[in-house]
Amino acid sequence: MPGGVSSPVRAFKSVGGNPVVFDRVKGAYAWDVDENKYIDYVGTWGPAIIGHADDAVLDAVKATMDKGTSFGAPCPLENELAKMVIDAVPSVEMVRFTNSGTEACM
Repeated sequence: MPGGVSSPVRAFKSVGGNPVVFDRVKGAYAWDVDENKYIDYVGTWGPAIIGHADDAVLDAVKATMDKGTSFGAPCPLENELAKMVIDAVPSVEMVRFTNSGTEACM
């Protein structure tokens, strides 16, 4: 991979060095393929809130995955999420989830 990673933001060519290749994460920690343990100060997306691989989140994801991964039709969870978005943002009256910015503008 150019720069050693999939993201140009994390590419090492311009800053020197070699990228760390991670094997697993849990809580605030990450382990590389050589078993070195790191504290994750980046905390991307969800991990910034509750840490990596939170047991309650994993259990909920597993239970949902057992029902299927993509219906191509409405399902109760998307309606629950839409209601949560509306409740969290008072100016939002309706929500439609899309796969891309292009689809959102259609």
